[in-house]
Amino acid sequence: MRRHLIRLVIMGLIFSSSQGCSAQDKPDTADRKPAVAGRFYPGDAGELKQMLAGFFASAKPRTSGQVAAVVCPHAGYVFSGQVAASGINQVDPERSFDHVFVIASSHMVYFPGASIYNRGDYLTPLGKVPVDRELADLLIRQHDVFTYRPEADRTEHSLEVQIPFLQYHLKKPFRLVPIVLGTQSASDCSKIAEALKPYFNDRNLFVFSTDFAHYPSYSD
Repeated sequence: MRRHLIRLVIMGLIFSSSQGCSAQDKPDTADRKPAVAGRFYPGDAGELKQMLAGFFASAKPRTSGQVAAVVCPHAGYVFSGQVAASGINQVDPERSFDHVFVIASSHMVYFPGASIYNRGDYLTPLGKVPVDRELADLLIRQHDVFTYRPEADRTEHSLEVQIPFLQYHLKKPFRLVPIVLGTQSASDCSKIAEALKPYFNDRNLFVFSTDFAHYPSYSD
């Protein structure tokens, strides 16, 4: 009787332990909260909309047909917002996109390849943008150049600052694929390009977030 009781207790501990491990193995889900709202751009939704409206009112008119990709700066809006708006303004706001891939560089940490946020959606003062977590998971599974690294997104501004421009300009819902590059390796970048090549089509938009240059004068 005693042996039977001990066996039941051990089995219960094993079951409890295995259940605990299973729960820990499941990735935490959490929407990505704004890290630089109130610093790089207004944290108040009304103030942010007003600023964006001013940028787009003065933006360079659309000159191309169907745009596949844009390159936009990612400094504070007071420095680069007008140029970023002119870039996003080249995209037809009435187009429907399956995905918008935003590819940005890491300023805080360096690591091989790139990190794709796959834990939740992206939040800004203008609301929530859904992340296609299934596609993010697929890319991570199929390509070892992709991982998820919490430190890549936690305080990074380069990707976040692009989102309000897209929210304001695009009139139809889209799903985000947020990618932060941690590498400066040409080989890694080639692998990333090959992995994303199948998605470079008229159903998707690519936004490349860049510093351009910090130090030359505006006229240069």
